[in-house]
Amino acid sequence: MAYRNPLPVAVALQPVYDTKGTALVVITRTVAPARGGIALPGGYIDDREDWRQAVVRELKEETGIDAVGRDVRLVDAMSSPDGHLLLFGLLPERPVEGLPPSAATGETEGWHLLRRAEELAFPLHTVAVRAWFEGRYI
Repeated sequence: MAYRNPLPVAVALQPVYDTKGTALVVITRTVAPARGGIALPGGYIDDREDWRQAVVRELKEETGIDAVGRDVRLVDAMSSPDGHLLLFGLLPERPVEGLPPSAATGETEGWHLLRRAEELAFPLHTVAVRAWFEGRYI
């Protein structure tokens, strides 16, 4: 018997606010898949890594934004058509002015704000963003 287990994916929902209202932090990808697309920060969970730690690690790697694992709350779990399990972790809302400046990383052009639900590079990211903007992840 053989098992082919796909790696689970941790995805960060980081709400922020400023004088224009509340938004979500997103990134523009510079790597495949979906190079050039807009996505939520996220990536594969490392071997023996807690999913919450993966959420904050991916957020830091892709945006430079620090967070704490104990603050991450699971708001959704979805399976992609290719069999990957995506765990969506919601972080506490924070002010934009407390974030580091947007800067390119090894995987992104930097971060920016998504102020309304729109189509993202990955369909399940789109579903999660829509649910957040509709108030279903409270």
